[in-house]
Amino acid sequence: MRIGNFELTKNRLLIAALAAAAAVILLVYLMLFAPLMQRLGIKYQECRVCENEAIYARNTIKDAGRLYGDRVLMTEKEVSVAIDELAKHGKDIGINFISMTPREIVQEKGAKYKMLPVEMEIEAEDQKFSEFLGSLDELKLALIKVKSFDIIPNPEDRTRLKAVLVVDMYLSGQEYAE
Repeated sequence: MRIGNFELTKNRLLIAALAAAAAVILLVYLMLFAPLMQRLGIKYQECRVCENEAIYARNTIKDAGRLYGDRVLMTEKEVSVAIDELAKHGKDIGINFISMTPREIVQEKGAKYKMLPVEMEIEAEDQKFSEFLGSLDELKLALIKVKSFDIIPNPEDRTRLKAVLVVDMYLSGQEYAE
């Protein structure tokens, strides 16, 4: 068969058909699959970021479990034990407790825990005071958050402070059967 100046033989016709098929496949790939592959690559990167965040969170939880695994939230019946631990911890550091007054227990609506505000009036050297505040997370029987504090310097001895602190002691929101 002859088209213009070209003679089509069976071999040339097969090569032309294969070239046309390759061109069609390439065109379909470029139109359909390349954009999908690009979006797939973006989603893959997003998945890797999420996976790394999950690994970081898992490690943080595992470390927190190692550090704070002994802690439990006290019930209302056991709160005196936690207050005693707080007082003993302060005494060990060198804090002089002038007064310690537990207030009324509060539970916010829907919360799984209760809070016992404890107002304390303490006296200590400035370094011991900061050491005490910084070490409250070391308590084993109580989970405590410093809510507020007012510091009154001693006019006779500038290294001694008198402070009024209010700490929130977290308690379990449910009572355990005995």
